[in-house]
Amino acid sequence: MKKKLLAFVTATVFGTSLYSTSAMAATIKVKSGDTLSKYSKQYHISVSEIKAANKLSSDRIYVGQNLYIPEKGKAAAKTTSASPSSTVYTVKSGDTLSSIAKKYKTTVAQLKAWNGLKSDFLKIGQKLKINSSNVTVTAAKPAVAAKPAANTINKNKLIQDAKSVIGTPYKWGGVTPKGFDCSGFIYYVINKQKSSSRLTVDGYWKTTKPVLKLSVGDFVYYQTYKKGPSHMGIYVGNGQFIHASSSKGVQISQMNNSYWKPRYLGARQL
Repeated sequence: MKKKLLAFVTATVFGTSLYSTSAMAATIKVKSGDTLSKYSKQYHISVSEIKAANKLSSDRIYVGQNLYIPEKGKAAAKTTSASPSSTVYTVKSGDTLSSIAKKYKTTVAQLKAWNGLKSDFLKIGQKLKINSSNVTVTAAKPAVAAKPAANTINKNKLIQDAKSVIGTPYKWGGVTPKGFDCSGFIYYVINKQKSSSRLTVDGYWKTTKPVLKLSVGDFVYYQTYKKGPSHMGIYVGNGQFIHASSSKGVQISQMNNSYWKPRYLGARQL
């Protein structure tokens, strides 16, 4: 019994199996190239049993995800150290507190309370505790006629609010006039007009609509230190955009200069 327990603990700590049979259960961490079919062959257990044990609705898994591999014929839902009535959710690209709260039928305030969060800022790979025993599913309300959508953002005010903080220094994760990063700057000026969740640059890219013709007040996106959108700002006209630069803070730059022009990805709007 002691040997069996020691093997299980060791496999859990290092995130990978130290044995290739189904003699005992294991908790593993997904690595690049891993698939459920691969685990099925390695542990001599069906894909459906692995999915049932981890409450997976599809065969899709992602790098860094923890999976529970049960003994063959003994598939059971994975438990976590949080509590038997809690779920641990791993933040993915594009996630916001609002979208996660909606998924689990709870509120942003409750999510922040469960996890001791003081802001809406999330990081990819961050673990969030979902206390499912306290989640209340409310009855659906009768459908009502949708109201015409109002213009949610005044672009002139957006630019006015953006220019009012020119010179603010750069601060990683900053969302106030004490310091901004590029997406925190966008979050700040949007929230001058409407309540909005804090997103990453990639999150804003995925939740805004492409435009056919660039116009003042549109968001402009760039690929800088990694593949895909990683920097953004607001077009102010005359080939210029305002943004929170990592070198000089909030400033207005030329879109056609030698640095920004080759990195331009496109323009979008809310």
